[in-house]
Amino acid sequence: MTISRKISLILTAMTLIIWLGKAEALAATPEPALKAAFVRGGDLWIKAGGTETQLTKGEQTIRKPKWSFDGEWIAYTKGQEGRELRLWHVPTGQSHLVSPTGGDNYQWSPYRNHLAFLSEQKLVWVKPDKLDMQTKVAEGINNFSWLPNGSGFIASTTAQLLPNGWTPVQILEISLKKNEQEKAAHTKTLFVLPQMSDDFFAVGTSVFKFSPTGRWIAFLATPTASLSADGNTLCLLGADGTAFTKVDQMLNDSEWFKWSDRADKLAYIGGVGREATSNKQLKVVEAQVGKPVIYTPKGYVDQSFTWEGQQHIVVSRALERKELGSSAKLPLPTLVEVRLQGPQDKPLTQPPKRFGDFNPEYIRQVEQLTWVRSDRSKASVLVSGRSGKHPSVWITNIDLGSNFFEQWRWSDVLSFYS
Repeated sequence: MTISRKISLILTAMTLIIWLGKAEALAATPEPALKAAFVRGGDLWIKAGGTETQLTKGEQTIRKPKWSFDGEWIAYTKGQEGRELRLWHVPTGQSHLVSPTGGDNYQWSPYRNHLAFLSEQKLVWVKPDKLDMQTKVAEGINNFSWLPNGSGFIASTTAQLLPNGWTPVQILEISLKKNEQEKAAHTKTLFVLPQMSDDFFAVGTSVFKFSPTGRWIAFLATPTASLSADGNTLCLLGADGTAFTKVDQMLNDSEWFKWSDRADKLAYIGGVGREATSNKQLKVVEAQVGKPVIYTPKGYVDQSFTWEGQQHIVVSRALERKELGSSAKLPLPTLVEVRLQGPQDKPLTQPPKRFGDFNPEYIRQVEQLTWVRSDRSKASVLVSGRSGKHPSVWITNIDLGSNFFEQWRWSDVLSFYS
């Protein structure tokens, strides 16, 4: 055998060994499993893949589970009024009290195990493993969200009623201390909302949502509670505090406006009036253009939605009903895929009689579409592939979300880890 022939055989063998090693490594890499926290019988449960685990027993008043970015912690509320904020440590099965009054508004950092919450208009953040070392960031705060990189917050102040009228709402950018030598977080005013006028009135805001490029911020400017129940102003603000735009009127539901995951396109459910059964249209606006496009056909209402890629939106759609009446007579929704270009509507689901499909959510990491199927007295979670292919029941008998004039808040009882 020639030397060149021996070298060729050795190289072939080495290539085969490397290829087999890579194949074995690929085969050993587990597929990402769908994972959710949910509430059943008032208790906190989780499901990962095909395994359900009950975490709490006999609590009866747990709501609003939210996963930490790494899936080790679940924040949730406890108590009839939902004010007590607690943490569940998944690896150890231990529950910890965070705040007796922090349950109204709490959010995880997108990249760290840092939990921020509002308590009596004070913005506070804390590390789950150091709950006795809570850091107050600011006071007089109405609402907030983490900055996309987790380095601080964007927040709104609460307007004050003075003898000469309401003070304007300020939008603040708050940077956390970088080290112990800094005395306090750095706060700057990013924008001041317009004064009260015939077409604008705000005493606070919703949470804030950054576009995928980070150039735009979407939020709701909210008036007083009685007015906010029927209409709020959807706003776009440049991330540098410029180019403020009043887009449309909609209900005070932060789950009803969402950015596409890649382009600066914002989808939302527009329309005034507290009833979700009438005058609710799915619209999409490009931040640079500012002119919304309606995708809801006449005679129908859209009530919740999820982006499924850049050109597809899955929406929960029902026949329009201008008078509420008995809930048993109200039309129930089905899921429809809306294509932003080309033929627009494609029915995805046909729930059994007296059941409707609510709260679609596309989990990009596992490429699965999820939703809630309910007859308004009981509910289950279904899962499918993209575009509703091969649907199956994944979780049975979850508690009902809160319901206000057919505005269903299923995030009160269901949270996917993604």
